[in-house]
Amino acid sequence: MKIRAYKRTINKLVEIERITIVILLFANIVLTAGNVFSRYVIHESWSFTEEIVVAMLVLMSLIGAALCAREKGGLINLTLFTDKFSKFKRMIVEIAMTLLLVCFALVMIKYGYQRCLTQVETGRLTSSLQIPEWYYSAFVPISGILIAIHGAERILDLFFEYTDSKKKVSDRSDNE
Repeated sequence: MKIRAYKRTINKLVEIERITIVILLFANIVLTAGNVFSRYVIHESWSFTEEIVVAMLVLMSLIGAALCAREKGGLINLTLFTDKFSKFKRMIVEIAMTLLLVCFALVMIKYGYQRCLTQVETGRLTSSLQIPEWYYSAFVPISGILIAIHGAERILDLFFEYTDSKKKVSDRSDNE
């Protein structure tokens, strides 16, 4: 099966997302271990680590949700009824569910962006590091964009999967 042009671009994006998650996880481990060491050995707590670690965990979760959106069965779903459907009906249900996911992502983008604008206008700062709050709030619309991209990719994959399977069936019947 030949890789379509959009898959090459998306695969590069996925690689960036995966590397980002690895870097964030490593940074979380270093910050948390450093804080524990500092608290118990030096008897000084790093108050800023909680703020950073929580923000990175949120970002990792949202990027992870976007990565799951591209995989068949990656996000939690109930297949009790759809397992009994024909392949075409299952595809229709999966496309409908993915469209709902993309709609949710668009809501995340819209309201996340509005929240960022509000925080920029008010100049709110975080409690520990005193950096603008919108830096962390920007994770929501960015993740919404990633989820929408991967949802659209999943819909395209389903469409091409179905048309490819139809083509193979028609090719077999032509050869016989």
